[in-house]
Amino acid sequence: MSKLDQLRPLITQGLAPGVSAAYLHDGVSEMLVLGDAQTVPERQPLHAGALYDVASLTKVLGTTTVFLQAWAAGRLTPDTPLRTFLPQFPHATTFRQALTHTSGLEGYIPHRDDLPAAELKQALLTQLTVTAECDRQVVYRDVNLLLVGWALEKIDLAPIQLLIRQRVLSPLGLTSATFNPVARRCVPTTYDAATQTLRQGLVHDPKSAILGCHSGAAGLFASLGDLMRFSTFAFGQQTNDAWPATFDQLLQDQTVNGLGRSLGWDLRRDGQDRLWLYHTGYTGTFWLIQPTIKQALIVLTNRVHPVVNPAFLPWRDEFIAEFLRTVA
Repeated sequence: MSKLDQLRPLITQGLAPGVSAAYLHDGVSEMLVLGDAQTVPERQPLHAGALYDVASLTKVLGTTTVFLQAWAAGRLTPDTPLRTFLPQFPHATTFRQALTHTSGLEGYIPHRDDLPAAELKQALLTQLTVTAECDRQVVYRDVNLLLVGWALEKIDLAPIQLLIRQRVLSPLGLTSATFNPVARRCVPTTYDAATQTLRQGLVHDPKSAILGCHSGAAGLFASLGDLMRFSTFAFGQQTNDAWPATFDQLLQDQTVNGLGRSLGWDLRRDGQDRLWLYHTGYTGTFWLIQPTIKQALIVLTNRVHPVVNPAFLPWRDEFIAEFLRTVA
């Protein structure tokens, strides 16, 4: 039985309306497209090639890759302080700390989701504090990758989403991936029954919706094929001048105190003691890559449709644990 068949309970147990998934291994690309794109206000079938709001997968496919390109070009290092490029930012936080989510940055921004873009950015730049968690604990926070994106903007004088398009999506041939999708091509996320509003082709994440092209934390819409193609670059099966040589540095713990996180990506160890790159997205996406053995698992769902389904998360975590325990 294919490992992708183990995803079928997502549909039968009502954890997500549909799933688009791929398992790349041994030179083979297995794919599964199952279920519906949406269930309300009317049921629509899921088709191959649909675009998903990949949420925080934007962080690793996009912003982290642009960072790796800048590192490979000698324009910065993981230990460069962010304030080298962001003079308003008051802390000594490095790219490494932000990318590994060991920055310790936290703080409450009143009415955060109601602020206009300029005020939200200013608040996140100037109002957060560094806690005792710094370098002692991995605490996943979107602000870390927002800051990395803003620093990269200062280096290249362009919005981070434009940099991702120019430096990653276009040269690597991720032809469906976009920050400005045609709505009808997208798998919907939430449905507001009170207003009868279906969110389709608009980013689900509130901060990224406000920040627009200046969000490196979320906002990308992509197809299963886009993530499959990116994975083959990680395997070294395809080459391009835009692919950063520094990507090879990711398959190791990049925290200063051995906390088990890489730059941008999380790390997971399989039953044969191999490290895999791993990341998830709030909308119901997750991605595993093991470049050495050329394997990848990509799972795209809209578990937030019509409303957020919290039961998805423990199921996902159990699925990942079993996959890694039994992978060849």
